[in-house]
Amino acid sequence: MVLNWFLGDSSDGNKNLTSEESQAILAKFHELSSQILTIPEPIEVLTLDAVQNYFESDRPASQNVSTSKCALIRQPHDEGQLLALVFLDRNSQLILRFDGTPYGRQLVARSLDQKLEVAFEDKELIMVEQKRRKDTKDRIDEFLSQYEKQLRKFLGLPEVISIVTYESVIQYFVKDRPKDPRVQKGAILREPHPQGYHLTQMFLDAQNQPVLGRDGKPYGRQLVAKELDEELEKTFDDKDLIIVE
Repeated sequence: MVLNWFLGDSSDGNKNLTSEESQAILAKFHELSSQILTIPEPIEVLTLDAVQNYFESDRPASQNVSTSKCALIRQPHDEGQLLALVFLDRNSQLILRFDGTPYGRQLVARSLDQKLEVAFEDKELIMVEQKRRKDTKDRIDEFLSQYEKQLRKFLGLPEVISIVTYESVIQYFVKDRPKDPRVQKGAILREPHPQGYHLTQMFLDAQNQPVLGRDGKPYGRQLVAKELDEELEKTFDDKDLIIVE
């Protein structure tokens, strides 16, 4: 089982590149620029909003959203400015596909909006803060809120357990995984409870949405734990959601 965290603001650390990191990114860009998809038709004005929307919509699906960074590189061009929109990993390296080509795109803009002009000043490269997207916890919270009245009936009244272990929750995902091709992941949501913790284990699809059976009931269970074992406590750390793939 691989644990991935789908929490937090994806812009963490985006603005703190060292000079050496910036130069390394630019050097790699120049090496691979011919392999980055280029939009052939120039645009009149490139806006910060358009850049953020691109980074949101085209973020590499294989990357953990909490660790990806976004960089905008500017180069001179006969018709204005050549802009490269690229994705970086947690180590500030260009994210590459399996064939070695970088994720991202290039385009020519005749001008930039004021926000981008101010951000660039005389620099070749800037980090772009991504718009905050609803993360998995937001979507599960919405789902739980929507089905609050039915949830107890669907998943059963919470069973009270003295201690819940890391091994037991993982074994549940393995042994009780529905034979439904939509199921791709599992989620463990932790909430406070007068007797300890209210845990909800659910099965998710590839878009991190809870999967419902034909009867309209979500696959999963809920239980109340008076305490969690040390391994499960460490896995949650200061977060309230674990994604299990």
